[in-house]
Order: sequence, then C-alpha cells, then structure tokens
Amino acid sequence: MKKSPLLIAVLLVLSLCAYFPANSPAQDLILTNVPIQIYFSPRGGCTEAIVAKLDKAKSEILVQAAYSFTSKPLAQALGDAHKRGVHTEIILDKSNIRDKYSAADFTAHMGIPTYID
Repeated sequence: MKKSPLLIAVLLVLSLCAYFPANSPAQDLILTNVPIQIYFSPRGGCTEAIVAKLDKAKSEILVQAAYSFTSKPLAQALGDAHKRGVHTEIILDKSNIRDKYSAADFTAHMGIPTYID
C-alpha cells in the first residue's frame, strides 16, 4: 500500500513531538535534502501548520489520535477536506466517548468515518 505524503508528514510530526518535548529548548534537526519544520503546542503554531496541510490534501487523510480530540480548527479542516472529496477516516481512543458534544461527534456528523478504539 502506498503511503500518502500527508500521512508520512503527520507521523513525522508526532515522532518529533515525542523526541523534542514542548518544554525543551529549540534544537536543530539536520536531514539530507528533507525540509523539516517543528511546531509545538499550545501557541507554537502547531494547529495552524496542520490545518494548512489538511487544506492542501488531495486524496486521503488518515487520522489516529490518542486522548481527547477537542480541536475545532482541526475538526473543521477535516470536514472541509471531506467535502472536497478527500477520503478521510479517523480513529480515536475511548476518552472521546462522553456526554458533551466533541470534535469526534462533529466529524462523525459530517459523514467522516470516525471510529473509537
């Protein structure tokens, strides 16, 4: 199965976030011929960077997120991509099952397959 560039970018961002914790000082990352941008959250531009990539997606977006999915901007960007015809699926953990309306509810109501693991 061919991996989409967006999936590869998301996995890279997640692995870099684990390697460079938000409270650590900025560090340079040097890779050969591969541009890298590192963002932190909150207020580090992470949400905006992900939304910008989601807005450019053309074929497929696959999301797996641990803990609560509460970002309205990310949910809206996923919904917009789905409306554009981008194949979109989301897997979330059980912390997203609650009485309050969540971003997971929002994406499911937009017709995006949203699964709870």
